[in-house]
Amino acid sequence: MTPRVAAFVSGHGFGHAARSSAVLAALHLRTGTEVELFTDAPRWFFDESIQGIFCYHREVVDVGFRQRSALRVDLKATVEALEDFFPLDAGKTDRLGGKLDRLAGAVRRAGCRAVLCDISPLGVAVAERAGLPSVVMENFTWGWLYEPLHSRAPRLAHFGAELDGWIERADVHLQARPVCDRRRGLEQVDPVSREPRSSRVEVRARLGIDDDQRLTVITMGGYGEDLPFLEQLKERTGERFLVTGAPATGVDGNLLLFDNATPLYMPDLLRAADAVVAKLGYGTVAEVWREDIPFAWVSRDDFREMEALEAFASEELRGFGMKAGEFGRGGWIRRLPELYGEKRTPRGPGGAQRVAEVLEEVTAG
Repeated sequence: MTPRVAAFVSGHGFGHAARSSAVLAALHLRTGTEVELFTDAPRWFFDESIQGIFCYHREVVDVGFRQRSALRVDLKATVEALEDFFPLDAGKTDRLGGKLDRLAGAVRRAGCRAVLCDISPLGVAVAERAGLPSVVMENFTWGWLYEPLHSRAPRLAHFGAELDGWIERADVHLQARPVCDRRRGLEQVDPVSREPRSSRVEVRARLGIDDDQRLTVITMGGYGEDLPFLEQLKERTGERFLVTGAPATGVDGNLLLFDNATPLYMPDLLRAADAVVAKLGYGTVAEVWREDIPFAWVSRDDFREMEALEAFASEELRGFGMKAGEFGRGGWIRRLPELYGEKRTPRGPGGAQRVAEVLEEVTAG
């Protein structure tokens, strides 16, 4: 019988989906394990990453933040979503008790042997209800991330404590570099990233880009953002730019534009690129680290994760940083030559193999 695990994956951005996909792909290669996947991240993302090994259940398993754009959080909408999401304890409400029973029943009927949580507290609660071991993988927890925002949204203190309380109940708790809040006694693994599937030559041929053309990937992850600098990029006629988060998919001069509903397998694009300009986020940082690609990163002042990500980027990646305002104005465009021409030395598989090994040990037990 094919071994199965359940995965509860936060739909906040694409970083959690990318990280979980990397682990689940590694686990499948090791053991043939297939996945019952619970998430509201788009199905196409997983089709691009782990096609053929998962059964998709569209379910809100986490809140994180509600976003106005890739770089702007909506605190009021976040609190409202958390009010609707809580409490997780089945004993406190018939509505959520029914939800936990339903999800635990689905996990048991599928024959799952463990539950992977990134970083969904609901996954831990479902694992408990189903009598299965839970494995949490994180580089931050929501309670920790909410702390600086308590004065602006006091209810986040309550929600953050409850979220982190559930995370503490996991049977195994792993931290993936770059870690924001290093916890003594918890195992730390290297950055977790998906593996490229195609060569630079193959990807460029599919995109219609000559081997000697400069290609820069510009991405804000899973959210849209204003891109007022596109006309400036079009002036750089000797270079090509692949831009995600555009209003529509198409070609405009030297720009390859993709909206966020168009499936893209980012590890292949990074292998084909000469540089990347992107919002600092876990998935992008881990995949840039793996490919050793020059990187211009966009940070935010109001997001606590930025300190750890910026420190990691400054120490272990090659490139430069900027704030959101500079990104929008396009001042970084004149600095792109700083990123070009350096020899790259792609790294090994990173932490995905270790997390898969832990899951294998847990399911065997």
